[in-house]
Amino acid sequence: MNCLCDKTLKLIYTDIEGYCGYQCPSCDAVWLPRKFVEAIKHTYHFTYAGFLATRTPLKQNAVQSCPDDGHKLVAYQLNNASFSECPCCASIWFEAGELQALLQNYQRVNSNTSILDKLDIFNLFNILS
Repeated sequence: MNCLCDKTLKLIYTDIEGYCGYQCPSCDAVWLPRKFVEAIKHTYHFTYAGFLATRTPLKQNAVQSCPDDGHKLVAYQLNNASFSECPCCASIWFEAGELQALLQNYQRVNSNTSILDKLDIFNLFNILS
């Protein structure tokens, strides 16, 4: 797959913000296949259905085509994040910094402390008092 901004540059499969995706080594744009977009739920309070319901289509359509299937991308905005989505495969193109802007709309799931760990801390306080 090649970058939408420079058709000669290959997108590199890499870790982006903790997710697998494809990134341009030059402009830092990101291409996330739908399954990787859906995986955001593992680290943020994110649902794909909620994402679809809250994004707003922009009046101007993206001029780029999907690097996977060639369909014309559709431009969307969600709060301060702009992105383009393929209407066929539902993969999303983020210009540099836009994925980070999208993620700011969701609270990170705190996986460091489980409820059982919190209960153990309360038990420790009870023992010490």
